Amino acid sequence: MNTRTCLSALVLLCCLRVAAVEQDAEYSMLDGVGRGFANLLTGAIEVPRCMTFYSVQWPVIGILPGVLQGAGMTAVRAFGGVLDLLTLGYLEPGNTLYDAMEAPLFPWQAPWLPRGDDDIASCVRGSVVADNC
Repeated sequence: MNTRTCLSALVLLCCLRVAAVEQDAEYSMLDGVGRGFANLLTGAIEVPRCMTFYSVQWPVIGILPGVLQGAGMTAVRAFGGVLDLLTLGYLEPGNTLYDAMEAPLFPWQAPWLPRGDDDIASCVRGSVVADNC
C-alpha cells in the first residue's frame, strides 16, 4: 500500500513538472530529471501509438511494423530516461538522445496519425468520406 502511494505521488509530480516544462522557455536540470521520469513511466505508449500510425498507412499489415517500431521506441525511451536520470538532467534540449533520433522529447508529443494529403486519415472526416478520395 505504501509503495503504491509513493509511486502515485511520483507519477503526479512528474506530470505536473512536465506540464510546467512545456510552459516555460527556460531550461533547468530539474526539467531533464522530469523528462527522464516521464519517459521511463510513459514510454510504453509508443507501442499502441506506432501500431495506430502504421495501421492507418497500411490497414492489413500495419500492425507488424507498428509493434516492432513501438517496442524499439519503448526501449529507446527507457534508455533515454535512465540517461536523463543518471546525468541528473544535464543534457538540455538540442543535445539529448531524442534530438539525435529526431524524436519528440516526450512520447505523447509524437504523432498518432500520419500527416499528408495522400493518406487515409486526410480522406475521412468523421464517419463521412470526403469527395476527393
